[in-house]
Amino acid sequence: MTRLKAATRVALTLVVAASLTGCDNFLSVNEDPNNPQTVAMELTLPGMFMAFSHRVIAPTEQRYGNLLGPTAWSGEWLGQWSWNRDEHTYAQFQWYDVANLDTNAFWSSGFADVMQEAVNIMNVAEQTGQSEYHGIAKFMFAWTASLLTDSFGPIPLTDAFDTGNRNPTYDTQQEVYQRVFVLIDEAIAEMQAGGPNPPGYTDIVYAGDMAKWVMLANTVKARLHLRLVYAPGENTQEHAQAALAALASGFAGPDDVPLILYEGGSDAEQPWYRFADQGYGEPSRAAEYTVELLRTMNDPRLPIMIRPADLACPAGAGYQREDCTFATTAVYRGHPSGDPGQPDSAISRIGSFFAADSADVIWFTWEDAKLVEAEALLLTSGAGAADVPYRTAVRANMERLGVPAAEIDAYMIALPPLASEAQPLRAIIMQKYLVNFLRDEVWHDWRRTGYPEMTPVAEAVIPGIPVRLRTPAAEMQFNSESLAATGISTGLDGQLTDVWWASGSPIVQ
Repeated sequence: MTRLKAATRVALTLVVAASLTGCDNFLSVNEDPNNPQTVAMELTLPGMFMAFSHRVIAPTEQRYGNLLGPTAWSGEWLGQWSWNRDEHTYAQFQWYDVANLDTNAFWSSGFADVMQEAVNIMNVAEQTGQSEYHGIAKFMFAWTASLLTDSFGPIPLTDAFDTGNRNPTYDTQQEVYQRVFVLIDEAIAEMQAGGPNPPGYTDIVYAGDMAKWVMLANTVKARLHLRLVYAPGENTQEHAQAALAALASGFAGPDDVPLILYEGGSDAEQPWYRFADQGYGEPSRAAEYTVELLRTMNDPRLPIMIRPADLACPAGAGYQREDCTFATTAVYRGHPSGDPGQPDSAISRIGSFFAADSADVIWFTWEDAKLVEAEALLLTSGAGAADVPYRTAVRANMERLGVPAAEIDAYMIALPPLASEAQPLRAIIMQKYLVNFLRDEVWHDWRRTGYPEMTPVAEAVIPGIPVRLRTPAAEMQFNSESLAATGISTGLDGQLTDVWWASGSPIVQ
């Protein structure tokens, strides 16, 4: 399937919509064109997708360098990228010092820019009988709700979109998950039902291919079941089996993944580029943990995920620019998270595969789905059964990154079978850590399983890596009574309150 670049397709949507409505607007002399009462689904749908990509699942630079959402913060907290300065401009995220204002944008983007737009689409689709639009919107609503509850724990959901209720109550995370599973199943049925005027070019993800939307919904459902395998009061085997059942109707191969394509250039850059900026003055750098992990594993993804540093410098911290020389061979050096800044040119940047302005944004990768399968099989059938999807995932990730075939083969030969691993769950999660480079999934996996084993940074303002995002200031201001009923601290210590599914003891095998 040929996919138009996201920016181009959105532009085409607007142009075509304008041409189709021009005559009606000319005749509707008593209607204010600057204040439309409704917006066509053909215009709302791509906007909702782009909001999801830029403001919910990807890091976006905000004013003064503040970040949006767990994708950015968790990558810093879990050693994938690091701030090569003594301090951020305002909140000191590298020391877990997140202000209540800092989480406002992620919260409001999830609720207002994605979920409310999904509600708007569903309302119109109910009137027109366009079940495919309704199903896509319902699925995006459910997926976004799951990401918000994964980050904050309890959230308003049941009456959150009742315009007559200015103080919606909070649902527990367990209640949110129960509702999300129902919504996804309903969305799948609606996507398969068929109806008049299904989405085409306005669907900038799958170009109206509803079979692929159904695959995505099932794959997300599998991931969410895996979230709950270690949750208190939940049945590990039942959730693992449910994940496998959903995967049977999920992605069939790498071509089924949802992605947004970017042209690059002015106003068409992908989100990570906008955050990292990749200029010499930008202090976002590769973290020491990931660089050393790849080096220790003799992993051929190192030169693709990480750029060589420009300078060769003495070992250890504390050196100055004059102590360094221009590197004559490839030098990979990460910055220790939370440490003082070092010369920018002495620290590696994120590889252009991820940071180029025209890099694709994949919402959910094929190889991640295979590792979900591997963990579910590990729980239901043992390490031997999990080995095939585990190895498939590693090879697929290297192929996607463009690792030479001979290097892939050599790595796979040396990769121990899961059955020979003393800690097979750790082996799976560590590969997920690399497969999900710069994605929030690494934070969710760490909270579920305890992997990778991380040491909190020195000088942290709380005694541990955050396991929950701090309460948004907007909720404290406008919904304080309902918020207080959750019993979760709104202070820095609230970041140490586990979300429900992570509140049991991690299963470390």
